[in-house]
Amino acid sequence: MTANPRAIPPTVAPSEKVKAAIAAAKELPLLDVGPYLAGEPGALEQLAADVKLIQENLGFFAIVNHGIPQSLIDESFAQTAKLFELSMEEKLRHRVGYHHQGYLPPKSSILKSTAIMEKIAVNTKKDTNAAWLFMRNRDADDPKVRANVRHRGLNQWPESLPAFKAALHAYQSAMEKLSLKLLPIYARALGLRAEHFDPMFKAPEYYQRCAYYHPEEHMDEGQYALAPHSDGSFLTLLPMTPVPGLQVMTPAKEWLKVSYVKDALIVNTGQVLNRLSNDHFIATPHRVVNPPMKRYALTFFFYPDDDASVAPIPECIAPGEQARYDTRSFYDFFVPYLDDLYHYNDPNFMKEVEPAGVTAQA
Repeated sequence: MTANPRAIPPTVAPSEKVKAAIAAAKELPLLDVGPYLAGEPGALEQLAADVKLIQENLGFFAIVNHGIPQSLIDESFAQTAKLFELSMEEKLRHRVGYHHQGYLPPKSSILKSTAIMEKIAVNTKKDTNAAWLFMRNRDADDPKVRANVRHRGLNQWPESLPAFKAALHAYQSAMEKLSLKLLPIYARALGLRAEHFDPMFKAPEYYQRCAYYHPEEHMDEGQYALAPHSDGSFLTLLPMTPVPGLQVMTPAKEWLKVSYVKDALIVNTGQVLNRLSNDHFIATPHRVVNPPMKRYALTFFFYPDDDASVAPIPECIAPGEQARYDTRSFYDFFVPYLDDLYHYNDPNFMKEVEPAGVTAQA
């Protein structure tokens, strides 16, 4: 990042292990966040220096000692496996629709994004994964539900699997709390006050993608379990799984195969922080290739408040630079981001449901 006199960079240098991991680009840098979460002096500044280097180069890392009980993650994976074992009849009753909440069948969408067309060829193949998509849980009296605000509707929970709902609620709550605790690291990595992002996350949004990657006997050329894309999040949290498949694009535009680290969470940032940092923190393309066996994912995308500005932060605009993004709210960024990324077979997907208050799902 170009020196900016308005910023206050981390007070320490990046660790040698992180510099080596970035240079080699063979595995994700691994950070221990335990000392920081325990409030040890100096831990925040060291993590900020390491994350700054990572976010300016690779954009992905893994964390250990993050405080999320492995038993909760294991139960969430077990319940997610049961979710995809439900009958197709029940799953299709909850098919994803106008609010992008519900069941997404395999080979029913094409994932592509104008944000990465210059880095990767445009995807024209249907992704083979299946997914259940959940936003922050709301009830029928929520003002955004009553107003039929898009992507802020009622989640579609399978009636026959109440244990899944309970497990996912606990999982999402834990992930939200951890995400909030990580905000000061990103603030200091950008040379901002540790509490800089607090006003943007008074009522943060999130998007939970429970995915099932079925090993396919045949894949068309250029087809993926999940096509190359960059996330739209501020940050993304993903529990690691021993089943391979996730690949991350390196600065040399090569694909790094992510190796399993027991009890670790993968962390990456998306286009929200990319915008806020004025492109200094990258939103890295990544993909999932056909796995050798059944693979599940519990991806937690963390976002700011709907009304939070996602314009470049003045302190992140270095001397001689211009703001590379317009001024808009997070919500006004989020809706077109999803529309740009997901392209569905169902011609009724984009059709608004009336009247307001009716469950807006296809």
